[in-house]
Amino acid sequence: MRKTFFCRALLCLCVLAGKSGGILVAQSEAADNDSPFRLNALNESIQISAGAALTGSAILCDKVFKIKPNDFETWQGNRGEIPAFERGLMRPYSKPLHYLGTGTAALAVLSPGIMALAPSDQYLTMGVMYGETLLWAYGLKEWGKLIVRRARPYMYFDNYPQDKVADGDWENSFPSGHTTLAFAGAAFTTYLFGQYFPDSAWRFAVAGISFGIAATTGALRIASGNHFLTDVLTGAVIGTLCGFAVPFFHSAQFYSKIGKKDRAEVTITPLGLNVRLFLD
Repeated sequence: MRKTFFCRALLCLCVLAGKSGGILVAQSEAADNDSPFRLNALNESIQISAGAALTGSAILCDKVFKIKPNDFETWQGNRGEIPAFERGLMRPYSKPLHYLGTGTAALAVLSPGIMALAPSDQYLTMGVMYGETLLWAYGLKEWGKLIVRRARPYMYFDNYPQDKVADGDWENSFPSGHTTLAFAGAAFTTYLFGQYFPDSAWRFAVAGISFGIAATTGALRIASGNHFLTDVLTGAVIGTLCGFAVPFFHSAQFYSKIGKKDRAEVTITPLGLNVRLFLD
């Protein structure tokens, strides 16, 4: 479920990048580009390779090396060991609320689609930045699940989902992946909209709606019995940091501080992706 959700989000990025039609070329030279964001050869090499390594290593360790074995047979759930503020919000599993939370998470992840209002020559730059944002957010939350062994709240009630026990997902409570990706999308949308349309009266509405959907996702993950409050809060922090940090490191403000003049020329053709790096 989690892998399918992420793959669909990446597919949406491809659609967004392709909206300008045909061949897209992005050249990131601060001297002749007044865009608030630009691609950079060194920056993209670091962001993409590190993000891919983070996500790829987590998937390998989970699916291939299985460093987190399913120890359900030896698990003994004791609600008394759970802090009182967490225990009060624990709920049994609810499939309708589970699916509803997945739906709101998808809406939050797709919220950068509003940036189609930006100039079409920025679609590729925005798509690359969002791809990097999701790589970092996904990788961080997956490593959190691998390192922290925490049973989901629904395991402390009767009628917990047997399929989640069989695949080991019952012990992947921390942090909330849905919430992480939802807040990554909300933060990314808020930051980009504010930079591209700084004088728009809609920037506060965009921020409120985006984060409102993300917060609703977190609430539904608790209500559906999938997560504790701290799982959701941690996911919100991870996602928000990724959503703001990745585009910031592509901003004109950031490049003005480090004085980088490298540029990257990225071309999408029917035959694939062509990248040319020009290092100063």
